[in-house]
Amino acid sequence: MPVITLGSLSFSGPFLAPLWSPPKTAGLYAILVPGWRLLTFRALYFGHAETFTPELIKSHQRHAEWVTIAGTDWNLYIATHEMSFATPARLESSARELARSYKPEFRPVDEKNMPSLRTMLLAQAMRNGQEK
Repeated sequence: MPVITLGSLSFSGPFLAPLWSPPKTAGLYAILVPGWRLLTFRALYFGHAETFTPELIKSHQRHAEWVTIAGTDWNLYIATHEMSFATPARLESSARELARSYKPEFRPVDEKNMPSLRTMLLAQAMRNGQEK
């Protein structure tokens, strides 16, 4: 099973979001897009779930923005860090702590989750490079 380290935690994945088979436990998750170099990834978002479900990504309120950045669902990846016996409060605090230490590209701005200008420009450059 592939493993990626984000912050100080080891996550299972990254897995292509449309093909992901979620674990049947609680934990943290990271939404990722491919980086500039082969086999590198950039985190867009960190969240937590009491139960991972296949609909977790598509039903998220920020899914449309992630697809805008990635260009397609097939460029979205997910990685999970299982925390089987964690309380909802522990899950939430762990996700906040991870986001604070890692500083993902997709973070709250004026109480709204908006991608940074840098992220949007990088995404546009990547899409333009693929079209040529």
